Amino acid sequence: MGGIQARCPEARTLVSRLANKRGYHIGMRSMTVLLGSLLLLPGCSTWFFSPVDQVDRSRPVALLETTGGVEFAATTEFGILSLGRTATSGPCRVHYFLGPTPLIETGELQSTGSIFTEAEIDLKTQLARLLDRSPTPTDKLSVMWTPDGESCESIPVELAAGEGLAGDLLRDPGVELPAGATLLCRGPAGETMFAGLIAGLATIHDGPAAGRYYVVAGVDRVRELIAIPRNYSVDLVPKYRTDDITIMKPVQTKQEEPDEKPDEPAQSTPPMPKTGVSELPGGGQE
Repeated sequence: MGGIQARCPEARTLVSRLANKRGYHIGMRSMTVLLGSLLLLPGCSTWFFSPVDQVDRSRPVALLETTGGVEFAATTEFGILSLGRTATSGPCRVHYFLGPTPLIETGELQSTGSIFTEAEIDLKTQLARLLDRSPTPTDKLSVMWTPDGESCESIPVELAAGEGLAGDLLRDPGVELPAGATLLCRGPAGETMFAGLIAGLATIHDGPAAGRYYVVAGVDRVRELIAIPRNYSVDLVPKYRTDDITIMKPVQTKQEEPDEKPDEPAQSTPPMPKTGVSELPGGGQE
């Protein structure tokens, strides 16, 4: 044994090092198990692999393909809102952004009972927060829209105020603003906040306020949308998508069919059978 140890001093040294650091290896094994368990959690795995420290909500705009054409919309905390110029119901295709990445999702248009039409899709959007007050001339405003669903156009604008002007109006920036484009306001923390949609163009020919102004369906119109009652606490059922994403959707209630179909004529009363009794000219019976 002495000869073997003399010929292999490295082996004895390695065994001694491993024996002394046995506690170290046990600690590393426990740490590996803990990290592996944390990575299994969705929130921890997202934080671990995500290169950004906050959610990108700088592009809260969308492009809708409806049965009547194409129009612009905004992705807000109250849904994907548009003016419903081309359609207020039926299927649609939504081009929107998840961070800087453009996505396409199939959805359904729903009338809200207000000036806005909502496009419902399965997945979440950038959910721009609503400005909780009316814009002021000191706010940093911009109008944004996506012309092709892959890029964004942004134009700085100013709020119009003065004699003869009332309501949510923007001064003409010298660039044509399309109907349905999103009006955004810079928040106190630098965040992008939803302030309305471009609804039309107004021209004043005479007076001190003569000029071109863009009319905005702004915060007041959104308050009308919020005031409309909706059905909450509905039953939800899972929907299994082909991309392995499972979401919860409200249960679709079946409409009761009418007892009588409108296309079919109503059945007439059958004639009474003859009993041998005939009427007389005077109204009596024979």
